[in-house]
Amino acid sequence: MDTLQIALIVTGIAVVAAIVIFNKWQEGRHRRHADRAFPGPLPDTLLEHTEGGFSAAQGEADGEDESGGGPSVAEGKKSAAPLTPVKSRSQPPLPDRLDPRLDCCIRIEAVEPIDAPRLWTAQAELLDEVPRTLRWYAFDDRDNRWRRINGNITGAYHCFLVALQLVDREGVVSENDFLRYVHGIQKLSDRFRAVPAGIPSRIEVLGNARALDRFCAEVDVQIAVNVVSDKTMSGARIFSLAETEGLRLEGDGAFHARASDKRTLYVLNNGEHALFERTTLAALQTRHLSLVLDLPRVVDAAAEFEGMMRFASHLAKTLGAAIVDDNWQPFGAESLEAIHNRVRSYQIRMNEEGIPPGGSLARRLFGT
Repeated sequence: MDTLQIALIVTGIAVVAAIVIFNKWQEGRHRRHADRAFPGPLPDTLLEHTEGGFSAAQGEADGEDESGGGPSVAEGKKSAAPLTPVKSRSQPPLPDRLDPRLDCCIRIEAVEPIDAPRLWTAQAELLDEVPRTLRWYAFDDRDNRWRRINGNITGAYHCFLVALQLVDREGVVSENDFLRYVHGIQKLSDRFRAVPAGIPSRIEVLGNARALDRFCAEVDVQIAVNVVSDKTMSGARIFSLAETEGLRLEGDGAFHARASDKRTLYVLNNGEHALFERTTLAALQTRHLSLVLDLPRVVDAAAEFEGMMRFASHLAKTLGAAIVDDNWQPFGAESLEAIHNRVRSYQIRMNEEGIPPGGSLARRLFGT
């Protein structure tokens, strides 16, 4: 082996040794860098078990404490507290006047407060084609309650609620109107960078509404008593008798008997074409008066029917008229007993359905 071969072998060995030494140095350098970045052992999140679902690490990553009220602050303790699930922020219940059986309610929630007057103006534009009246509420964080709002609203709120009444005496809201309502709320939320929360299933909502409408059609009962005479009865005399009994002539052209809370108990109508109006009462002449009791809208229909019958008897006696039913048959003991039985069974059925007669839900369903 000559000198050149020996020199090449020595050079090769030196190069290999240099490469090995350089790799070792690089490995140590990276290890020291990693130790500085991750001073402790990393847990295996796939194997580590925590009770209650999400681990506390998730809550720390989100920067929220258990109550969802804001960032969590470390107090200088190195040892971790027992792991607990992160609690979501509870939603306020519906306002008292609303009912999920009757109202389709959607919340509009935003991180930054929304100026209420601006939202009110925008909803009037975007929901203009929804034919039914919408009820609007804003959630007052200070009082922790919903406030009914209208065009006079001021201030800014994080959460609003809008309610569409699905059923009334005119029937169920149409599918097209329901879609106009939902799409309008979505557009409104987008305009204010908010989230529409609680949008329900169209099929479920309208199916339940149709079932409620069928029930209401079955119990939408009015009892009418007619006071008729062969001779004409003067409007002035009728006005005097009604006012003395406590009835008041109102804008719908009828006299209303009202309870202490202003709810209508029964009404007195002109059984002929003309309405009762103050400007024409003096000259009005009629042969037919009608008293009507709207069963779904009174609390104690049996008691109110008796009161209506007493007034009908007083009218008939004073005006020289007779009392007949809708078939123009005189009211006798059997007719009165049949009506009383019907009223009692009616009220039982309404209560069993969870819609007490004369309650707020019944008055909204059977509103006129």
